[in-house]
Amino acid sequence: MSDVIVPLFITAREYEGHVQLLATDYDAALFEKHRAVIAALSLYPVIDMDRDAAVRCFPAARVGMESHRILGIDPARSRHGYDMAAGFNGFLRSVFSLPSSSSAGRRNNKPRLVMVLRSHSRVLTNEAEAVAALTEVGFEVVVAGEGDVSDMARFAETVNSCDVMVGVHGAGLTNMVFLPRNATLVQVIPWGAMKWPCWYDFGEPATGMGLRYVEYEVTAEETTLKDKYPRDHPVFADPLSIHSKGQVWEYFLQGQNVTLDIPRFREAMHQVYLSITTE
Repeated sequence: MSDVIVPLFITAREYEGHVQLLATDYDAALFEKHRAVIAALSLYPVIDMDRDAAVRCFPAARVGMESHRILGIDPARSRHGYDMAAGFNGFLRSVFSLPSSSSAGRRNNKPRLVMVLRSHSRVLTNEAEAVAALTEVGFEVVVAGEGDVSDMARFAETVNSCDVMVGVHGAGLTNMVFLPRNATLVQVIPWGAMKWPCWYDFGEPATGMGLRYVEYEVTAEETTLKDKYPRDHPVFADPLSIHSKGQVWEYFLQGQNVTLDIPRFREAMHQVYLSITTE
């Protein structure tokens, strides 16, 4: 979404469909996944330049795509003043016929929460207990695994019906683009001095989409790294040294799972619940 679709929107939206898209290193799976979005940006089939040998003439061309920041648009740099909240997110609501443009809170009904789960790394080892805690707090919980997330049209509808999205830092959180305005993103930040990278990837973009942003920062007791390394290992004693060696992926992204402190997590989510139901 961040690497291709947002830049493509910035670059192509102004032509209102009257633009031919040409691609190199054509990724059929990516284009199929985003077929509805691409069809809304161009009235014509995408041309795979690496395989298509035909000679074509165009009155003008733009080479490459315009990108401002991760999951973000700078209206001052956009040729037509596009932004994320009304521009890109509004465009997605139109593409997928999503009904909710704003989350106004639910005083008389349970706030709806989607929990995005991971299955390979940064897995919640006690996800059942976490879901039970969220239910006890008062949320109507929808659990979404990787299979659910892969069906973009269906998952977009699910996310758009929710007031809150919760998940451990990872690509699944990009689906926050389907949340209604004023909804809340809760990012579970893995152990390892990951607060700033997590803010950069999802926190700052969330605020640019008109969403509320909440962090739940994992403690040393909540990471499975404690079962692999002693407390005097740099993983715990000096996490930033891991960053400086370029080993963040090995240790903190690929190398750990999360076991939530359920009472601590419940209290954090209770505060989110109150922020929604008492506004």
